[in-house]
Amino acid sequence: MPEPKVKFKKIWEDEDLIELNMAVDSPYCYANINFYTTNEELEELRGDLISFSNFKYKECEWVKGEDTENAVCYIRLRFFHFDNQGHVGIEFLLDNKLEIPDMMRLNFHLMTELNQIDDFIYKLHDLIKMKTNQIESILEVRI
Repeated sequence: MPEPKVKFKKIWEDEDLIELNMAVDSPYCYANINFYTTNEELEELRGDLISFSNFKYKECEWVKGEDTENAVCYIRLRFFHFDNQGHVGIEFLLDNKLEIPDMMRLNFHLMTELNQIDDFIYKLHDLIKMKTNQIESILEVRI
């Protein structure tokens, strides 16, 4: 049975901030990064993904941090419609902004189906509403 490729886990939270761990597994690499966000930012991602899933956008992008030298981390997720058969690409750009030997900067893609984006939206809602502390979603497809 296929394994989910994207996992979010709450590490810490207070009334303003959430520290999340995001683990992404692809056929070519594995990324594990911690970052700070808010429920409002996660809700913005969820809303954009709902519009994307309903074909209001051809692509959807979510950015955390800045791609500058003095930033804490930089995360960019770009969801895009790959073809007319329901295939969706997800581009990941993950940079933990640490020094060598802990430095990580990865740019890779996963291919999935539109129904997996809907599953991610549903599970992201549970994370935002504190029904769960971790989610696993997005099955990869080979085209």
